[in-house]
Parts: sequence; C-alpha cells; structure tokens
Amino acid sequence: MNKFTVIAAVAGLLFIVAGGLGFYSFMLHAELAQYKKLGELESLQQFSQENFDLTVENKDLRRSMTRIQKGFAEYRKQELQTAELRSQRRVETAIASFTPISGLYVLAAIASQEQHELCEYTQGLIELEAEFFQSSDPAVVMQQDKICGTHLARKLTPLFKYQMLRVRAAMTGSLEHLRIDAEKKFVTARGLLSKWQIPVEKELDAYTRF
Repeated sequence: MNKFTVIAAVAGLLFIVAGGLGFYSFMLHAELAQYKKLGELESLQQFSQENFDLTVENKDLRRSMTRIQKGFAEYRKQELQTAELRSQRRVETAIASFTPISGLYVLAAIASQEQHELCEYTQGLIELEAEFFQSSDPAVVMQQDKICGTHLARKLTPLFKYQMLRVRAAMTGSLEHLRIDAEKKFVTARGLLSKWQIPVEKELDAYTRF
C-alpha cells in the first residue's frame, strides 16, 4: 500500500512538473511571439519613416525643379530679348563701320561694348549657377576673370589714334575741305552709337575732332 502511495505521489509530482514545464513553454512561446511582433512593428515603423522622408524629399525636389524651370524660362526670355536687340544693333553698326573715316570709330566702340557685354554674360551665368545649384567652379571663375580682363578698348584706341593722325595729315592743302565732311560723318556716327546706348571712351572720342 505504501508502495502504491509513493508511486502515486511520484507520478503526481511528475505530472505537476510536466504541467509546469508545459505552461512555462507556452508562456515562453507567447513571449517570443510578442517580441517577434515588436520586431515586425519596428520594421514597419522604420519603413514608414523612410517612406515619409522620401515623400518629403520628393516634394522638395519637385519644388526645386519648378523653381529652376521658372528661373530658366525667365532667363531665356531676357536673353532672347537681348539677343534680338543686339542683332538689330549689329546690323546697323556693321553697315556704319564701312563708312570712310568714321567707320573705324564705330567699329572700335561697338567691339569694346560687345566685349563688356560678354563679361557681364559670363558673370550672369556664374550667378545663375550659384542661385540654382549653390555651387561655383573655381575654374569657371578663372575663365570669367580672363574674359573680363581683356580690356579691348585699351588695345583699339591707340590703333584708332594712329589712323586719325594719318587722316589729319592727309587733309591739308587742297584736301582740307574734306575735314568738314569727316566731321559730319562723326556726328552721324555718334548719333548711331547714342541710339543704341553704346558708350565711347573719352580718349577714343578725342581723336574725332578736326
């Protein structure tokens, strides 16, 4: 009888232990499942944040592209208007440059002005790049310095001076009456340059008086 009691007690204890282990295993499995869910939740949260960041970045890029498109459209409009005016100006000044004596005056003035405008154009391109892309290439800046440092007027004025001295020397004696005609030509040339708002170096203009 005692033997059966011991066996029953041992069996009951084993059952309790087995049940406890089963319950512990179940709780452990449930806890692991919760951790797994949390891991999936973190992944979803991370994915959601990345998607939100990409959406914000995409909106910023679209706004930036819209701003660049509008800015370029305005830049193109201004440049085409300027090109159209300069094209008309070039026709008239090119024709005037063939006029005897005063033609060299027009040629020197328009060449110097176009060189100045080319300098302004390169400066505008660099500023446009800096505005749209917040960048500036040092090599481009050096190129701009070379263009703007040409100072074409300083090279043309001495050549014009030499030609005018030769003309003045030739207008003596029986040819002196040609000075009046030359002065009229220069008056017309100044009017043309004034029409197109082309400045003339004082030193250059000084050699047009007879």
